[in-house]
Order: sequence, then structure tokens, then C-alpha cells
Amino acid sequence: MDPLTAIGLASNILSFIDFSAQLINGAREIYDSTAGITEDNKSREAIVSEMKVFSSKLLPPDDSQLSGDEKALCRLAAECNILSGQILDLLGKIKPKDPKSKSQSFWAALKNKVHEKEKLELEKRLENCRSQLELQLNYWMRSPCPISY
Repeated sequence: MDPLTAIGLASNILSFIDFSAQLINGAREIYDSTAGITEDNKSREAIVSEMKVFSSKLLPPDDSQLSGDEKALCRLAAECNILSGQILDLLGKIKPKDPKSKSQSFWAALKNKVHEKEKLELEKRLENCRSQLELQLNYWMRSPCPISY
């Protein structure tokens, strides 16, 4: 075996061991938790749930009477609401059906790893949306005629 092949093989073995260790630690954390999810996902779920509730409060029952700026604010709130729902749905798919089952905890840890990139992408989009929503809300709060529904 030539040296480059040996280095590549060793690197792949180390990557597999690292991935396996993360998977086992994740499964153990899920199995040992009271909620059946990792602490990171528990925190995500709490924060995103609050964002969903808050953004829902900014959605008027009828937007036909709103100005252009007010409609833009409502569109941002709706986007935050949609993204929050997508994150909560994804976290729901990751949860084990029976958190006290070792095999279910393992599969949940695997799903958590598989969907990590998707979770981070959705969180990034929600953070951008939240930042823009915060900017517009601050603007409206400082303007002489704040929004009134």
C-alpha cells in the first residue's frame, strides 16, 4: 500500500470513529434526557416556539387597510412564522417516538446528525428574518405614528 493511500485510509477511519462517538454521545444524551431530545434541540425548540408566538401576534386579521410599510412588516412576520414552523416540524421529526428506547434514541441521534445542516440553514434564515423584523419594529416604535391594528 502506498503512503498516500495509507494516510487516506487512516483519515477515513478516524473520521468514522469521530462520527460514531458523536452519534453514541448524542444517543446517550437523548436517552438520559427527560424530554427525549438533546439540550441543543431543547433550547432551539423553546426559542423558536417563542418566535412563532411573537410573529403570530404581528399578523393582522385583515391587511387590506394597511400601508405599504405595514404590509412589509407583516410579510416579515409571516416569513418568521413560516420558518419557525419549519424548524419545529424538523425538530419533531428528529424526536424519538419512545425516548426510553435505546434503539429509538440511536435513530434520533442519527436523524439529528443527518438533518444538522438543514437545521442550521433554517436557523440562519430565521435569524436574518428576525433581525430585519427587529429593525423595522424599532423604526416603527421611533416614528411619530406607530402601527395600530
